Amino acid sequence: MEAVYKPLGWKRESETSYQPVSASISPDPSGQHVSPMSPPRHHRRSRVFLHWLWHFLSLLWLAPIITLLYLNLSHYVIGASVWCPRGQCNAESNSETVYKRAQELDRQDHDTNGALQFVSKALEVWFMFVATSLVYDLGILFARKGRGLPVGYLLSHLEFSDIRYIFSPLLWTSPWPHRNAVPEKRARILKLYIFAIITALLTILANLMGPSTAVLVLPTLQWIDTPHIMNTTFDNIAAAHRPTEDAGFSYCNATELVARNYSCTSYSYGPSMDQWAAQGISSITQAENLDGQLLLGTSQEYALSFSFNATANGGMLTWVPSRQVMREMSHEVRKTQGQLAEYDPPEYPDQVFNNSLQTILKRQGPSLGFQWFCSASNVFDLNLNETQRIRCYTGWTLEEGNDTYTKCLRLGTNFDNTDYNSQFWLAIDDPDVPEYETGVEVHFADRAMYFNDTEDFGSGIKSCLTNDTSPSCDWDQIFSTTLPKEFRNISSNVFFVSYQVPSLENADARIYCEHVTYLSFATYNVDTSPMSNTQNLVTLSNINAPADYGAPIILSPDWYLAAWSVDHNATLDGSRQIVKKLIEVLPDTYELGDQSFDWYYFNLLHGYAMGQALSMVNYYNGSVPAELNSREVKEAKEDPVHPVLHTWATIHVWAYGLSGRTSKLGTAVVLLGSVCVLARFFLGLVTGIQERSTVEVLAAAFEHRHQGEFEGLEEESHLAKVRYQVVEDGDGKQRFIPSKRTSRWSHA
Repeated sequence: MEAVYKPLGWKRESETSYQPVSASISPDPSGQHVSPMSPPRHHRRSRVFLHWLWHFLSLLWLAPIITLLYLNLSHYVIGASVWCPRGQCNAESNSETVYKRAQELDRQDHDTNGALQFVSKALEVWFMFVATSLVYDLGILFARKGRGLPVGYLLSHLEFSDIRYIFSPLLWTSPWPHRNAVPEKRARILKLYIFAIITALLTILANLMGPSTAVLVLPTLQWIDTPHIMNTTFDNIAAAHRPTEDAGFSYCNATELVARNYSCTSYSYGPSMDQWAAQGISSITQAENLDGQLLLGTSQEYALSFSFNATANGGMLTWVPSRQVMREMSHEVRKTQGQLAEYDPPEYPDQVFNNSLQTILKRQGPSLGFQWFCSASNVFDLNLNETQRIRCYTGWTLEEGNDTYTKCLRLGTNFDNTDYNSQFWLAIDDPDVPEYETGVEVHFADRAMYFNDTEDFGSGIKSCLTNDTSPSCDWDQIFSTTLPKEFRNISSNVFFVSYQVPSLENADARIYCEHVTYLSFATYNVDTSPMSNTQNLVTLSNINAPADYGAPIILSPDWYLAAWSVDHNATLDGSRQIVKKLIEVLPDTYELGDQSFDWYYFNLLHGYAMGQALSMVNYYNGSVPAELNSREVKEAKEDPVHPVLHTWATIHVWAYGLSGRTSKLGTAVVLLGSVCVLARFFLGLVTGIQERSTVEVLAAAFEHRHQGEFEGLEEESHLAKVRYQVVEDGDGKQRFIPSKRTSRWSHA
């Protein structure tokens, strides 16, 4: 006969359900039976009320979490300070009191961030209560089913918050029955391991919840982009044509420009060229000192200043900002700095800038970059007729290689090509300097051809230059010869500037500089704070990769004349410092090359002149349609020839966001926490499990009458495997019912 354990004073109704015997029940005055241990009815109602109140309070944890997720996912911007009620916290970044105001905001930020730390801790503790209840409910749910729950799991809800719990051997060995227990089905053991895994995951989640809520609660200082305004579309650039009134030369009229009289630009741009020259000469002098460094000079356009940007991608390229773009940006900068109260760009509300610690205005626009190489050479011309000639420069070499070539161009009209020519003279009349006059010739040629004593790449140019049949040679065919790949980037659309070397007996002596010019698109950036950017200096960023430049562009030589503020075929006298210095350094530059210090002066001065020319080139915009669908917007952005040019600002503000890995990890943790809160709520709705206090659990344990289930078990790991069902008696009190043991203990 099977001997089954029965608690003292209980009768068995089923295998897992017990009820008090009638002797322990006494009728109350209303005729109902009440256990002597039964709590009063109002206590039961109070327990039920508190049970459901705690359920809803647990669910309310989602309210601040949803709010934080919204703030971070929407990248909510607070302003110049963490404490910014109603968005009013003017940083006064354009005022003389900016540093005093910064100290005030810093104190506010310190206090507010400290308070938010307490908020983060409160959310962590709140979640810990919810997670504890979830572990308890799951434990009771498992304890009501089958053969109950191992002793090692009965207090999991009190132990799981310690991260060391997941390393406890009892957590992972308790599901297996001890040696005296009835054999267990593997499915039941697997279910207990599921409970162990869930508890371990909740342990990790609970310990990560603190830093995760802190990451979401605490805002950070971020650079935030305002919405990008599709300002205009790029149409074309005027580099291939001579300067016109559209170039923005304030003191030039159409008649002067048509006549190629560019001295009219001297009022605005003559001093800027001299300024660049003076800065360059001074910087070279400073760089000679032990701790000196060569610094690029700057030039001004309207309210902004700029210098050059250099990139080493695919060969050194010098990028020059467009003066037209800077003229368009100047209005916005002055408005942002509070200098134009009547000017209000609708796309930039003042509040956006006033509530930021720093504002950088940005605008996309074209930029011209050039790569150049200067060399000392001799020149010779082959005159084909009154309007055509072949110009050749000797001593040309590749950057990598020792072979020397002669480089030739077609100059004049009636060739099947695009060629332009301009020239002017530089002269000095100074008692301290010999009287020099230097001719400057500027050419643009769409093709160049090379040859030396042993190679002309099959073009036949060498024989045509050395015999009497040259007029009858097919020069267009010669210059269309395909060259090796190492020559291709320097053989098409080449811009030449040739300086005649003065005071030498050799009249053919030249220093020439060849250039290839590329069109790209860049982002123009200007920090609007007069405190951190006193010169309103513009910088370029996001310049396209070399593969996106395309072929070199056509550049009219007249832009170089406009840069020097000199008329075509006119003479520029030595009263300007750049003229005097350039003529001074030419002889040694020719004779000694890069072994002469004058070589660096020459390259610097010529580079500034070329940069001045490219900065003047204007461009034309197209209009953006008022309404574009998503496909049309995407196509417009990806159009490499006529891209949309955007305008926006980047502001330095306190804001929420998910820009970093830690914030994304924090978001994942709180989302998992939200799932746990919902699981706890719905589990409570379905099962109605009421959490018992530690005192109640201990009381139930003390009331339990031992029936030998621990006999023969001494090790902690074996004791932890003893199974108990956890049930409630008719009075709602918790009771422990041990699982069956082996036949040695279970049969009479």
